Amino acid sequence: MDYRQACEYLISSYGAGRKRGFEPLRAALAHLGEPHEAIPIIHIAGTNGKGSVCAMLGAVLQAAGYRAGAFTSPHLHTFNERFRINGQMIDDEDFARHIARVAEITPLVLGDEMFSYFEILVLVAFLYFYEQKVDFLLLEVGIGGRLDATNVLSAPILSIITSIGFDHMDILGNTAEEIAAEKGGIIKPGRPCAVYNNAGIVREIMENICNERGSHMYYANNLQINISKNNFDGLEFSADCEYFNYPCIKLGMMGDYQVQNAATVLLALAALADLGHVVPRDAISSGLRAARWPGRMELVAQNPAIILEGAHNYDGALHSAAFLQKSHATITLLMGILDDKEYEKIVNLLAPLADCIIFTKPIYDARAVDPAALAACLPDAIKNTKSIIIENDHKTALARAREATDADGIIFCTGSLYLIGDIRAEILKEGL
Repeated sequence: MDYRQACEYLISSYGAGRKRGFEPLRAALAHLGEPHEAIPIIHIAGTNGKGSVCAMLGAVLQAAGYRAGAFTSPHLHTFNERFRINGQMIDDEDFARHIARVAEITPLVLGDEMFSYFEILVLVAFLYFYEQKVDFLLLEVGIGGRLDATNVLSAPILSIITSIGFDHMDILGNTAEEIAAEKGGIIKPGRPCAVYNNAGIVREIMENICNERGSHMYYANNLQINISKNNFDGLEFSADCEYFNYPCIKLGMMGDYQVQNAATVLLALAALADLGHVVPRDAISSGLRAARWPGRMELVAQNPAIILEGAHNYDGALHSAAFLQKSHATITLLMGILDDKEYEKIVNLLAPLADCIIFTKPIYDARAVDPAALAACLPDAIKNTKSIIIENDHKTALARAREATDADGIIFCTGSLYLIGDIRAEILKEGL
């Protein structure tokens, strides 16, 4: 099986995968030698911030001399992006070889059926990172936690719960309590858990789960953060709580919300230190400064500035709104959203903050909201006072955005990560 055939096999699994529980995955892993049990895994769940936490923690561990693997989703351009070691993607040959291995043992477990798309990727991840002998694997949950394929593992060295909000409600539930319980399903008996500074009922649920399972919860009860710098070069801030004190941290990512993600990483590092994996402060500083996460508040061009922000749910859009509210530049909003999101709420949150609004859609448009339908969500007060453009083709939409924005302005591209990937690919061709 070559790389093209491996991709075709994976794509052919899109429609496969009825709910089977973990037993078929466990059987497959037994045939593969149970690689997941031989890797030191840090398991990461949450609504928003999982990828950023993976990127920051991975950069810090790399700076400390560790070989840090990361399994993340979704990808922006190629499947390979989901499997990285110290920032380097899996090569085509290894990807194809491990897909072939999964395809080989699948009939022994499922007969004529296939594993689901995500189950195949999870099996490949365990095979690849075991073979590569990583010191740590940062394993990002796909959806939820309790029933996610990644939760087939039995003993991660650490769990991390990032920001909890509303997304995938058709699967995870419609209340904060239900969603938090699903995310907390990754917490394992006797294994520590670092928890983002979620307040109220979410914190209570995580604490209850940790108490029930004998898991020490690392939570910053008295977290004090002061941001001293916030611009296109990144952030500078101080962070202090009962677990750590950092007078000045330089973060190479934009967006106030990344400070809370960085604080979660610092909690995770405190937990790792208690487990005997002490990371020097200079590695923490240099790693956070070097960390990048493509498509998340990413500056990809200037004159005008083009910022890609994959805020694909309402909670993420709230962070985008906070960023835009602080800008004194003219703003062109370039937006495309999938139909399983709260797109009316997202449009009406962000549109008032822009001078020009361009609605478009990604190449993968099977689930995309029609751009005209997005425009129809706008109240008359916005339609009558702002420039509204509807453009189905994302390339043309980007060109229109550049025409509409002066050199000192901002083109803020957001919504679906599929759209972010498409726009980013266009800019890469120009020499990002």
